[in-house]
Amino acid sequence: MKSILLKTAFALGLDRPLRWLRRRQAVVLMYHGFTDRPSDGIVNYQGNRLQQASFRRQLAFLKENCAVVTLRQVAASLSGGPALPDYAVALTIDDGYESVYALGFPALREAKLPATLFVATQFVDERAPLWPDRLEYAFAGAPGDPAARRERLKGLQRRAKDLLPAEREALIAPVEAELGRKLILDSSAPENYRPLTWAQAREMADSGLMEIGSHTHTHTIVTLPGEEEGRRELALSKTLVEKNVGRPCDLFCYPNGDYDDFSPATTKLLRESGFLCGLTTVAGFVRPGDDPYTMLRFGTDDRDSFEKFRMTFSLGRNLLQGARRRLS
Repeated sequence: MKSILLKTAFALGLDRPLRWLRRRQAVVLMYHGFTDRPSDGIVNYQGNRLQQASFRRQLAFLKENCAVVTLRQVAASLSGGPALPDYAVALTIDDGYESVYALGFPALREAKLPATLFVATQFVDERAPLWPDRLEYAFAGAPGDPAARRERLKGLQRRAKDLLPAEREALIAPVEAELGRKLILDSSAPENYRPLTWAQAREMADSGLMEIGSHTHTHTIVTLPGEEEGRRELALSKTLVEKNVGRPCDLFCYPNGDYDDFSPATTKLLRESGFLCGLTTVAGFVRPGDDPYTMLRFGTDDRDSFEKFRMTFSLGRNLLQGARRRLS
C-alpha cells in the first residue's frame, strides 16, 4: 500500500512543491559499490552495493531533474566561492571497490555525469581487505541459520568499527579461524570485495568525470588514534593518491562518518593536511554557509525503492531519516 501511495503521489507531481522549497540546498549522495547480483541474506545484507540497473535509473532521474555538480564546486561554494545552481547534486562513492570501475563508471560515462571516489588507500595499494568485508565473507560461508548468522555479524561489525587496527585484528582473526574462511584478495576473490587498481583509478580521473579523494589509509575512524597517528593516516593516504593518480588529493570523507566520528580537532587536522572538505554520513541537505568539514550526505540503499530514492530530493524522507539518526 505504501509503495502504491508513493507512486501515485509522484505521478501526480505532489513532490514538486517540496523539491522547490529546498531548491537552494544541495544534496550530496553517497554510494559504496555496485553489483549485478541479488543479496543472499548475508552478502550485501546492508544494501551498500547498488544494482547497476538501479544506478542507471537514478542517474537518468538526476540528469533530467537536477543540476549535477562536482564535489569540488560544493566545497568551493561553502568556502565563499560561486553559489551553486538550484537543485544541485553531487555524487560521491566511498572505499574504492573494483565494481566502481566495472559497473559504476560505465554508467557515469554514458550519462556524462561527474562523481568523487574516496579511496581507502591500504585497500587499493596493498590489496588488504576492508575489515567489514572480512567479517561478511567469513559469515557468508558459515553453517547455521542465516538470520542468526546475520545478527552475530551485525554485532561484530558494530564492535569492530570503534577499534584501532591492532585491536580490530585481534577481534576479527579468531572469528575467521573459527569459521574457517579468510578473505584473500587474489584473482579468485569474489568480485564484491575486490579493490580497483591504481591504473583504473587513474583512467577514471583522466576521463575528467571522476575526482579521487582520501578515505584514510586503514579505514579507521579519525577520532580514534592520537593526533600524530591521525596526521600520518591522512598524509599517507594523500601521498599515495597523488603519486598513483597524478592529481591533487584534497577531498576527504570520514570512515563511518557518524556524529562521534568527527570533531573540531579533526576539522583542524584536515585543514592543516591540505584538505578542502570532510564528508560525513549524517543525513541532511547542504545549505549555504555550512561548514565544508562536516558536510552532510544522503546514503543510497539497494533495498530501497526508486520512489524512496526520489523522496531524497523533497523534505519528507529526509526529515524522518535525520530524526531517526539523532534518536539512534
